[in-house]
Amino acid sequence: MLGAASCSASAFVTPPACDTDAHVRCATYDPNAVYRIPFRIGQATVIQFEPGEVVEGPESGLGTGDAKGWTIGAKGNWFMLKAQERNPDTNLLVVTNRRRYVFGLETAGKADTPTWALSFDYPDTRAKAAREAKEKADRVKAMSNADGDLADRRNEDFDMKGDLSIAPTALWDDGRFTYFQYDTTRQTPEIFRVQADGSEATTNRHVEGDTIVVEHLAPGFVLRLGKAVLAIRNNGYNPDGTFNRTGTTTPGWVRMTKGGAHD
Repeated sequence: MLGAASCSASAFVTPPACDTDAHVRCATYDPNAVYRIPFRIGQATVIQFEPGEVVEGPESGLGTGDAKGWTIGAKGNWFMLKAQERNPDTNLLVVTNRRRYVFGLETAGKADTPTWALSFDYPDTRAKAAREAKEKADRVKAMSNADGDLADRRNEDFDMKGDLSIAPTALWDDGRFTYFQYDTTRQTPEIFRVQADGSEATTNRHVEGDTIVVEHLAPGFVLRLGKAVLAIRNNGYNPDGTFNRTGTTTPGWVRMTKGGAHD
């Protein structure tokens, strides 16, 4: 059992209100801070950690100086506590799978608003996300430079035949991959590539935002969703990696124009 810390309120950080209601507070995480939680007997408080942060594992745990005076529980990244007895002021230590937290639990005074909900902003998480975004942008830029001017390499010369309800909003390839953009919330179809002998083959693919990136170039593709089928012909396809700029539309096929319009 951890002993209660004797610490004045002036040494604590009292998180400010997130908005207009001081019952709901937001704090910026600092591993060296002691966060003050004013409470009232019989009122619960919930603390929200970041997604994936839990009080689980061999290095996680919690302790309080007055276990009998409190009901404490954790589920996922939510941590809940409620004072049960009078004069239960104490400290609370929480060690998650990612961080350490130190709280000072104090009975709310007349001028205090008890904390019912507390959440954290994490500068380290934001910094990591920004760093990863920059690294991704740098990789994309490096690929663009290696491939030359992508604007010159972009091929948008495609024809379609079949059920246009499953047609992409925009379609292009860059001499390396083929991009199917769906600027919509509707269900997207399965995409098969047409091989040289006319047979269909599955595709390797990943998603970037609203765009399905098919990691192939092909003379054509077949899209299927339920009973709907759409054939797509790549007029700019060349197995040597250069574009055929003289592709023409034949009867029964619909031209996929720049911006996703259908002629």
